[in-house]
Amino acid sequence: MTEYTIKDFLGIRCATGSSVSPDNKELIFLNNDSGTFQAYKVPINGGKKEQLTFYDEPVQFCFYSPKEDKFVFGKDDSGKEQIQFYLFDLETKKIELLTPNTATRYFGKWSEDGKLISYASNEKNGKDFDIYVMNIETKEIKRVFENSGSCMPEAFSYSGDKLLVIKEHNNFNFDIYLIDLKTNKSEHLTKHEGNARYFGFSWLKNDSGFFLISDQGQDSTGLFFYDLNKRKLMLKLNLEYSIEAYSLSNDQNKILITINEEGYCSLKLYNANNFIELKEDSFPKGLYGNLSRIYSPKWANNDKYLISDFQSSSKQPDIWLLDRELNKITRITESKCGVKEDLFVEPKLIKYESFDGLKIPAFVYNPNKKGKVPAIVEIHGGPEFQSRPGFAPLLQYLLYKGYAVISPNIRGSTGYGKHYQSLDDREKRLDSVKDIEWLHKTITNMENIDINKIALFGGSYGGYMVLICLALQSNLWAAGVDMCGISNFISFLKNTAEYRRSMREAEYGYLNKDEEMLKRFSPINYIENIKAPLFILQGKNDPRVPLSEAEQIYDGLKKLGRDVHLLVYEDEGHNIMKLKNRLDAYPKIADFLDKHLK
Repeated sequence: MTEYTIKDFLGIRCATGSSVSPDNKELIFLNNDSGTFQAYKVPINGGKKEQLTFYDEPVQFCFYSPKEDKFVFGKDDSGKEQIQFYLFDLETKKIELLTPNTATRYFGKWSEDGKLISYASNEKNGKDFDIYVMNIETKEIKRVFENSGSCMPEAFSYSGDKLLVIKEHNNFNFDIYLIDLKTNKSEHLTKHEGNARYFGFSWLKNDSGFFLISDQGQDSTGLFFYDLNKRKLMLKLNLEYSIEAYSLSNDQNKILITINEEGYCSLKLYNANNFIELKEDSFPKGLYGNLSRIYSPKWANNDKYLISDFQSSSKQPDIWLLDRELNKITRITESKCGVKEDLFVEPKLIKYESFDGLKIPAFVYNPNKKGKVPAIVEIHGGPEFQSRPGFAPLLQYLLYKGYAVISPNIRGSTGYGKHYQSLDDREKRLDSVKDIEWLHKTITNMENIDINKIALFGGSYGGYMVLICLALQSNLWAAGVDMCGISNFISFLKNTAEYRRSMREAEYGYLNKDEEMLKRFSPINYIENIKAPLFILQGKNDPRVPLSEAEQIYDGLKKLGRDVHLLVYEDEGHNIMKLKNRLDAYPKIADFLDKHLK
């Protein structure tokens, strides 16, 4: 029987982020064969792929022009999140830099005629995101919306003379503005009370209105339509679970709905005129769509096909073709996988009761091993995020080596409605920490778990949860792995990138009025309580959770004589993106866990 190493698991490749050519014959997509994500192309029905970009730094996205054999892609520098845009001409293979300066940017959309692109940039002052439109032919750049705070471009109208823009007041309260590109005048479309989010916009071809997803006036997200003639937002479809994406067919008569069903994606097809459900599809449950953007398969070839990323816990991400006529799903890209797929573990979904009776969902992955096994509690970041049953090579390796893995969606997670998402805000922060304590109680009743060998593992906000749980529940945990976690909310909010501060304060508390509360929630103020061995992983260029957060908790524990390790990568940011660094860091994490749990 073949024995696999961690390098075999980390060597598994994936494909993601596809975009269909105007003639429906080819896809461009991102693939990490080279060790970083680069742009590739492949025939739409599958075949030999061709690498198009060759950088040491990862390519973040690639989007085909709607009209020409060209695409725009974005590239970062060492994790600094200052993404530059480039235009790739597929006929000449010429690459042209589009953006004139380094800034933090977010790509929006192409216009339907392929002449314009939109994007958000904080180049004006490093803090506020204004909206820009660039003419691809002349390279003329025009600022079309200037507003303090975080604004993001959405969809051009079909005529190309209007643009929808989102203003994010915080992570759970947005507004929509309509920009007239001829006059540069803006109109606020969504005056509302309470919190409401709006995202995922698709115009009708006559520009009379647009579909979108929102939770205005309700707890979970549904499908809405905004009638521009009436200036009215109307609910079109609500389902048992949250609608998280949709895709309107090219003839605009069908609409595919993507549903977040307890973390899994399920797909439903409707008539876009009367919202009667059409033929039931039997596509497998997993995760559809590009996880870094929006979960949305795209129509192609006169609406015969749907093209989508697809992954599950036992299948690495690849691009798949969903043939509705044949009710068949086939893989377009065949990414390298040097490990037998039948070794990968699918989770079981449980719900456990927390201190106040709230039911907390969690995915439980059990290894194929008899007897008592050590366990790892893996806590997601965000906190406005959700643990989902996707493919995670490091966790699959740990399962292969005999660890159980439990991934909870503690209060504050997305996917369960905005009430659940708000249950850890500001003064309620430690309620989510108690959810982890009560998860430990649940784990101790699992017959296959060695209750003396349970570790915590998390990145970003999940890293914070590792630190605060080690501090406040020191008798429960055998070890912890913290990747770019917050150790001190005061210093974090002072030192995080300026453009992120206001959004983070809305979640955690405000520096000018909540200092005592922020101190109470900061692991650094309970550092003497941290007894378990701790491994800290950090990118030097992290603009979100600065290196100083890792350094201060490391220095403090070192002075106390604790078992603590700090590993910093000079060319990484908030995530460890480069394979060479993962091949260095992750074996060290695995050895650390083996040492303290085995």
